[in-house]
Amino acid sequence: MRSVQLTLLLFLLLPAGRAQVMATRPFDTEIKRARALEAGATATDLPHHVHYDLKLYSHKGKLTTGTWDIWRDPQHYIRDDIVAGDYHYTHIEDLIQKRNWRHFNTLMPLKVYDLRQNYQEPKFAVARFSAPEGKYSVRFQQVGGSPFDCTGLVSQTRICFDPLAHVLAFAQMYNQAVTWEDWQPLGAHSVPKVFRIYDAGRVMVEAAGQAEKVKTFPPGLFVIPPDQPDMGEPEDDNSTPHKVIAVPSLDSRAFPAVARLYGNVLVQVQVGIDGKVKKVRLIDADDDDIVHDSVQFAKHLTFAPQVKDGVPTPFDQYIYLHYAVSLQ
Repeated sequence: MRSVQLTLLLFLLLPAGRAQVMATRPFDTEIKRARALEAGATATDLPHHVHYDLKLYSHKGKLTTGTWDIWRDPQHYIRDDIVAGDYHYTHIEDLIQKRNWRHFNTLMPLKVYDLRQNYQEPKFAVARFSAPEGKYSVRFQQVGGSPFDCTGLVSQTRICFDPLAHVLAFAQMYNQAVTWEDWQPLGAHSVPKVFRIYDAGRVMVEAAGQAEKVKTFPPGLFVIPPDQPDMGEPEDDNSTPHKVIAVPSLDSRAFPAVARLYGNVLVQVQVGIDGKVKKVRLIDADDDDIVHDSVQFAKHLTFAPQVKDGVPTPFDQYIYLHYAVSLQ
């Protein structure tokens, strides 16, 4: 099995003369501190529009192009539009009424799922490194003579922070890394012009674009259609009536690679009248090395049986599987 480690560090804007180790801070506290420096994270930000051109590569090298637009009226509304191939996703958030409206027309491509998941704070990293004390906590360090906020080295994994990113995710997370680059000032905050996801040294997702201040937004941009209900997130179980009621144990003997790799897999499962998976078809994956374990995991899922007109009925279901280093 391939074992790849990427060392990826971005510089902190701190005086070089600071002490090598300073106060220990929880990882989730550091995320909040860093996110406050990014445009769109606070209510005092300037209204703005960010446009990205997308390049999305499958693990077989197939390229899908697309666009990603983010409109922010910081104290009132946020709108996201993602177009990739035939896929179109729109999300409008009303910050005053605390309402979300989401609409999509087809299956979300895996690389769009990766992009949205990694652009937000990675929940896996937060869960692993948010302990307030001990070896998982964050300390100021000098790495190669340069200052960083980093966790300790745990299981050959170190997470380090750039103050203009919500988190520099997975600095040495085996075969995948994420970068935010070429920051563009926008009022008192900044927006990354380039966002990339690497897998074993290959660029798998690239978002490159520009940000602009907005004085007046287009009419109707943030209006939630009254006749169209919120569809929920495409990858959420709430978007489908089919619920998983039992999952297989992640025994290292059955899934020997589970503690070594990171990535996502999209599969289609065919489920029988008893809720058991009868067949699994791979749609896409971040890496070939995580496919076998992911398919085996999907085969052993159990769903709540589907009943139509009182009769048990088989069904098909698409599933996004998140494959990450064990939290144990």
